[in-house]
Amino acid sequence: MFTSWQVRCGIANYTADLVAALDDLDDTAVQVVPYDRRPHPRSDYERWGEAMNVGDVAHIQHEYSFFGYLTPWGNHFAALATRIRRPLVITRHVTFDGPLTIPGRGAQHALRRFKWSLYNRWLGPYATYLNRDTFAMADQIIVLSARLKAHLVARGIDASRIHVIPAGVPATPQVEGGVKLRSMWGWTGKRVLGIFGYITPAKNHALAVESLVHLPEDVVLLIAGGVRRAQDRAVLEALKRQIAALGVQGRVRITSYLEEDQLPAHIDVCDLLLYPATHADSSYSLITGLSYQHAAIVASDVFGHREVAELGAGIELFASGNAQDLARKATELLDSPQRRAGLIAASVEYARRYGWPAIAARTRAVYVEARAKSTARREEHT
Repeated sequence: MFTSWQVRCGIANYTADLVAALDDLDDTAVQVVPYDRRPHPRSDYERWGEAMNVGDVAHIQHEYSFFGYLTPWGNHFAALATRIRRPLVITRHVTFDGPLTIPGRGAQHALRRFKWSLYNRWLGPYATYLNRDTFAMADQIIVLSARLKAHLVARGIDASRIHVIPAGVPATPQVEGGVKLRSMWGWTGKRVLGIFGYITPAKNHALAVESLVHLPEDVVLLIAGGVRRAQDRAVLEALKRQIAALGVQGRVRITSYLEEDQLPAHIDVCDLLLYPATHADSSYSLITGLSYQHAAIVASDVFGHREVAELGAGIELFASGNAQDLARKATELLDSPQRRAGLIAASVEYARRYGWPAIAARTRAVYVEARAKSTARREEHT
């Protein structure tokens, strides 16, 4: 399996849990071909492609940035994929089909919108390569949401080759330590909203800050996470300026990056978990928050969140980009322990149905199908 590995990355976290669950199956073992999220020459991708042939099936976790991102002269996906001689499965994590919904302003954002439109154009040959031909190389394709399947089908990929398998829910961690943190921060008796994950434009932390002006004074906001990419430091600085401008400095705490063993105590602090993203093809951060089964979840009604909610995950949705609607939903839940308990109970049932053991078994079934289809195709050509 080619994937980001042992780095600060949502896909790396997702894959680590998937690999562990696959290895727990009696007849399946995974050898990871690791990617470190750093720039690499084409020759490294060729070498990694050859390394994928040690298995019975090759599985690529696909995110465009893993392959030098999008420019034709910088994208090295083909260098890896064309070296693979085993039945190939690709998991597609993100799509460029559809409008850009990431907030921003100024010349840099205008350039981003222009580039997005080029990668999204149906008649553009390179857009076709990025959005269709890349995945047409696979014997079988896994997507985490029905929306990503619909995009591939619309591009001309046979629907029977595409499997919608949502991210598995990790085992429930033990939650403790929140009382001590509340005391340290002077938040004893406060009602705490929490956002977990990296600070990026798409996560829309600014909306959560804006919602505080519509919420009672005893409601505070924990932003638990730091900046991973250098270009996102400007997002953090803008967030700090917004907090000062709104006069809510005493109601917001921003941590730096949290190590895994720090997460349970910070989750324990929270009465609600917020996911206000304006764009999410999928969100393993949301699934991880759900796995704690401690705080009810309020999320924007974007496709990646909506599909999880429709599967019965116990998520309250609000209108994306609407701070007043976020505040209204948060207030209703904070004022109703019964409704919060109902959402958490639904998340427990969702975790039972979509835990990693079940997702690993479904993934293994895709491997079996990939081998069968690959064998049949070879026989057709002999």
